[in-house]
Amino acid sequence: MRTYWTAHGLARLGHEVEVITNALEAEPPFRLFMRDEDWQRCEGDYGAGRVRVHWTDPVDRAQFHLPMASPFVSKLAGIAARLHAERPFDVIFSHYLEPYGVAGYLAAQMTGAPHVVRMAGSDSGRLWHHPQLEPLYDHVLRSAAAVIAAGVVAERAMARGVDPARIAAADSVAVPEDLFAPLGPVLDLAALRAEVATDPAWADLLWGGFAGDRPYLGIYGKLGARKGSFALLEALAQLKRAGLDVGLVALAHGRVEIEHQFRSEVERLDLEDRVLQVPFLPHWRVPEFLRGCLAVCCLEQDFPIAHHIPIVALEVLLCGKCLIGSTEVIRKLPDYTRLPDGYGCVAIEDVSDVDQLSARLAAIVRDPVPAAAMGARGHAFARALQQEGDFPHSLERILATVAARESLDEGPVAAEAVRDNELPRFPFARRALAALGVTDDGPIELMGARDVLGELEQRVGGGQSSLAPLAAALRVEIAVAAVESEPAPDDTDDPLFRLCLGRWALAEEDLPRLVPVRDPALRLLVFAEDIALLSNAGDAAELPAQLMPGPSFLAAFAGGIREPLLVDRATARILELSDGTRTVATLAAQLRAEEGFGDREDDLAWIEALFLEGLVRLCQPEAESR
Repeated sequence: MRTYWTAHGLARLGHEVEVITNALEAEPPFRLFMRDEDWQRCEGDYGAGRVRVHWTDPVDRAQFHLPMASPFVSKLAGIAARLHAERPFDVIFSHYLEPYGVAGYLAAQMTGAPHVVRMAGSDSGRLWHHPQLEPLYDHVLRSAAAVIAAGVVAERAMARGVDPARIAAADSVAVPEDLFAPLGPVLDLAALRAEVATDPAWADLLWGGFAGDRPYLGIYGKLGARKGSFALLEALAQLKRAGLDVGLVALAHGRVEIEHQFRSEVERLDLEDRVLQVPFLPHWRVPEFLRGCLAVCCLEQDFPIAHHIPIVALEVLLCGKCLIGSTEVIRKLPDYTRLPDGYGCVAIEDVSDVDQLSARLAAIVRDPVPAAAMGARGHAFARALQQEGDFPHSLERILATVAARESLDEGPVAAEAVRDNELPRFPFARRALAALGVTDDGPIELMGARDVLGELEQRVGGGQSSLAPLAAALRVEIAVAAVESEPAPDDTDDPLFRLCLGRWALAEEDLPRLVPVRDPALRLLVFAEDIALLSNAGDAAELPAQLMPGPSFLAAFAGGIREPLLVDRATARILELSDGTRTVATLAAQLRAEEGFGDREDDLAWIEALFLEGLVRLCQPEAESR
């Protein structure tokens, strides 16, 4: 999937892309069910750019050798060498080490073209650690013109001898929003049955008695215990016993033993009439599947490769569907704190707790109305997330640089950075000491910073007005440090679970009756000066020449659980009023009634935005919670 979107993304930018793949040799159940129009989509012409696909031949007698296996590496490298002889490559790019990274290395050796290697999750986290594979993979990576990696993978690559200057970061694949969108065709399960039935080779990949004639949940990808597949079946059985009429469509398969276990569990739990397992579909048909689901489950938990980031959750959100995800999956999404449980997703703390999982699913089935609002919020979140990326341009820049035989200009991505705990404390106090003519390289603590401030303020009072901005900056620094030195409250909000209501999710009409309660770790600091320029100053030289009058408001957090946040006067007032004694509607009305606060277009939306920023939680009124 990632290779497909990468190839076509580069072609749209005007590049000629030759894809060399063994995908035709995929065996059931991992092959895709392809129609004629799907095969045509593998290649594409985009004006100056194009994609052409070159398939390895499936194993036949001409390839026979002992012990028998398909010679993937040899065929892939051989095709590359032949194509290069016809029209030389500028650069060879391989994604996943086995067999593609190894084949790419051989092709580079034969052709002289530079090789760029990218790893995924399981090859870097599992295959690369196998003692019989590790030496070869190390050599492939050390020989590459560039290795695309970040974080722990980049660090391990350097430890294995890869030149840090040849390690670069590139954005992962962006999900195409013209396909993955709320509106569009919905998968016709009856038509799919008829399509699959025309080819006996596919008959076993469509299994189960569910006809899609009632609401259904969806799963897709690989089956397995760590994917939550079997816990989901147990929960589905509980729903059936409770009289809830809901099905499950699984665009999901696994190895032979996993496939057998999944179907055996369906039969054991008497779910044959509730489950339909369909063949894997090509990537561009996945949105059709998603749109037909009431909600989609992404329940991966205890996955052994920590840096593995599944793309499934993002695809579900872009299609505007209700995402039921394990907290493990959701916390891997960038900026996940803006997708709290009950607002933008349903977060399952422990997938193996079947009773909890069943209860969350039952709530959705009984009350599906909020699903649309949740899907809309998830869609907005995912679109904003994608806009922050730079795919495929970041990859294009790396490939173009390597093709031109130039050095990567971004430098090593895993170079040692200054850790937060290594940053000097009280930098403005240290600058104040220098301004006072004191040389002291020792550590500065809160009490010492206050002593420095006292001396600085005496100088300002004595007529050295030029020191006033530095004194103001130090006051801010000390006030924040004092708050952060407090222990974080025990009831500090979990970013995922800060929406407390009786309903399983927030519907549009629910917001006004909820009660906003500010984060218990939040402390609102008020300053007489305008501290915006002070906060942005990196050192004393960047401080303004004179102070502007305030007031200014700064949200700081006990325990230093998050960075301080400069807020405006209206936001500060909302935070003051968010003491758990008034509803959103009441608070908004009071704000409009107070002088100077009545000019906001939508106070309800502003309070909702503060909830998304994690500054307040939203709870149902105490009377309703009894």
